[in-house]
Amino acid sequence: MPRHYADRLAAAIEVKRTPAVVGIDPVAERLPQRLRPGSDDPQEGAAAIERFSAAVIERVAPLVPAVKINSGFFEVFQEHGVAAYYRLVALAHACGLLVIGDVKRGDIGSTAALYARGHLATGGSADRVPDAITIGGYLGRSGVDEFVRAARTGGRGVYVLVRPSDPTADVIHEFGESRKLYQHLAQLVTEWGEAAELRGTCGLSLVGAVVGPKDATGTAALRGSMPHTPWLVPGYGAQGAAAEATRACFLAGGSGAVINASRSVIYAFEDERLGGGGVAWEDCVVGACRGFAAEAGALAGFC
Repeated sequence: MPRHYADRLAAAIEVKRTPAVVGIDPVAERLPQRLRPGSDDPQEGAAAIERFSAAVIERVAPLVPAVKINSGFFEVFQEHGVAAYYRLVALAHACGLLVIGDVKRGDIGSTAALYARGHLATGGSADRVPDAITIGGYLGRSGVDEFVRAARTGGRGVYVLVRPSDPTADVIHEFGESRKLYQHLAQLVTEWGEAAELRGTCGLSLVGAVVGPKDATGTAALRGSMPHTPWLVPGYGAQGAAAEATRACFLAGGSGAVINASRSVIYAFEDERLGGGGVAWEDCVVGACRGFAAEAGALAGFC
């Protein structure tokens, strides 16, 4: 049996002394000017965002334990973008990083089984398969179980969407007075990942949760209700997640969560304070990543 995902992630976090994850969300129009595609051709666009993403991955690899690659930013370029996504997964692995595939798949059991095979089954190419993926649980346990089975077989993990960081999602997730939708989802995710055989030696399950830290009190209560569930925490940096709310995402001892920042790192060259004076865009990314990694490490108690 391959080594458990949560154990591999915990070890990588310990080595880098930070739970920081850099999100790879490349938009062609926001690339450094010399890297932008010259036309709307999907193949040219895919090549441009792949070059940019590869440069980011190579430069952040010494600083963080993992990257999160959002497949939607590649799928827009059709088959060329999909191929680029899988090549970047392989590149990140070659750089010693764990990879979270932000694919947000979810369906009824029969279809979920195929999504799970497509995103978690190695098929002889383990380097091109993410270590974990994001999924939706809105169609129930039968669909989630298919992803869990595939993840367990390959020593991988899944993060089920529980509480989005986007404020516009509140109209759905904050609905109700006595109990919120995200609280109900948190209970279900805990149940789905509670079996002892799904936990690693670190005590965490391979079934995780995506939780945006909206407020410190609510986040702490949710964290306390999910003691064996690893969290993927979006919203840090450009989306403005507060430090106190983010600190509440960790279990005692600073374990149990990874913190993602995307735009604030990969587009750091857009910040005049970082990109002024002829500083290379790559150096801006490294500087922003180093600062983010230090902040995330401090939140987890590494320094």
